[in-house]
Amino acid sequence: MSWVEHPDLVEFYSEHRSRPEHLYPSEAHFLPALATGARTVLDVGCGAGGFAAIWRHFNPALAYTGVDASAALIDAARRLHPEHTFVQADGAGPLPFEDGAFDVVAALGWLHLEPRYPQALDELWRVTRGSLFFDVRLHDAPDDLHARQRLALSGDWDGETTIPYVVASWPALARRLVNLRPARLRAHGYFGPPAATVTGVDGDVCLTTIVLERGDGPLRIDLDLPLEWPL
Repeated sequence: MSWVEHPDLVEFYSEHRSRPEHLYPSEAHFLPALATGARTVLDVGCGAGGFAAIWRHFNPALAYTGVDASAALIDAARRLHPEHTFVQADGAGPLPFEDGAFDVVAALGWLHLEPRYPQALDELWRVTRGSLFFDVRLHDAPDDLHARQRLALSGDWDGETTIPYVVASWPALARRLVNLRPARLRAHGYFGPPAATVTGVDGDVCLTTIVLERGDGPLRIDLDLPLEWPL
């Protein structure tokens, strides 16, 4: 995935997504309480590290670790936030951490750009001892939709760089999440159009955040979605 080193990414994420008001409504639905109840958080797909300030806004004592596949973004994160730990690694794994190493593992803003997202979810779940918090784009269809998005964040599109854009099948994702055997599954989302730079998607998608929680007992499901539980 050579696009992860695109210079637009460093420019954009060095200046954006670093304050609580930058949270999308679906992210803000869960993040403050997750931060308050945790001692450690692993932010996979951390970009230039801006979310360190967001997590610690809600819990100044929280120990933050960031991971990103991009060497350039990790360099920027270390320069901009030298008080935190940043590691270059592939979010789809293997991640260089032991099983259950973090209270919260977050994966925001990139699973819908990663065709290997099922593999990534398995690895993200492995390294949390408490909660896994992530976002996806959903549709109520039996199969994933694989579209493309022009990479244009800080300026005009260069005319050639496109990245994957995956709209996940809600029935298939629900089965996959149940197979991880969480104690609780919470989801919040709403319909909205994909970005204007996306091609190959007709109509709205469900912009969704999901929290999986470890624990004992039968699975509890709490949905605040315009989609029905499919299983």
